[in-house]
Amino acid sequence: MARGKVLIYQVIAVLSLIMAFVGILLPGIPAAEFILLCAWASAKSSPKINNFLHTNKYTGPILYNWNNGKVVSRKSKLISSFSMVLCSFFIIYHDVNLYLSVFAFSGMLIGFVWIWSRPEKVS
Repeated sequence: MARGKVLIYQVIAVLSLIMAFVGILLPGIPAAEFILLCAWASAKSSPKINNFLHTNKYTGPILYNWNNGKVVSRKSKLISSFSMVLCSFFIIYHDVNLYLSVFAFSGMLIGFVWIWSRPEKVS
């Protein structure tokens, strides 16, 4: 692969890993999705990051489930749902701009439906 493409994938991997860690700390930012994005990008560019993700005790099970049937665990679904509800209350309480609110609620609704449409167990 061309050096430029590898660099782009590495940047995507690192940025999405940072966003995943931020997502663990802040409600409304989806950690699992950023972990999946990081795994995809690192598989194309950085065996070191990819190996770290797959052997890590926190991210490894998420990636194992995803690689074996696009599975999202019930625990991840509940945490994501709780995070979205918490973020929704935050938006309502702080009287956020209507357009931003509609954009955020739409994104959360799409994410909610997508997450709950995934299977919960590896077949």
